[in-house]
Amino acid sequence: MSRQRATLGATGVFAIPKAKPADKPATSRPDREGRAPLPFWATIAAKKQLRFLAAEHDTNQQALMTEALNLLFHKYGKPEIA
Repeated sequence: MSRQRATLGATGVFAIPKAKPADKPATSRPDREGRAPLPFWATIAAKKQLRFLAAEHDTNQQALMTEALNLLFHKYGKPEIA
């Protein structure tokens, strides 16, 4: 089996894919240009409440979280750049 893998490795079947450049995002969506994901943990109740709040105000969770981040920056005297 290892001889077969060595042969396949030479053909590129088991080759390690080339890494994408770090400065280029893996997305082609223009609305995400210059942005980065900010994953964090929240309670299930908070996640549900955010979803309901977005529906109540006819907006999306992204817009609400951007607003929240800007309010946090304002509170600490930082520019509102989110």
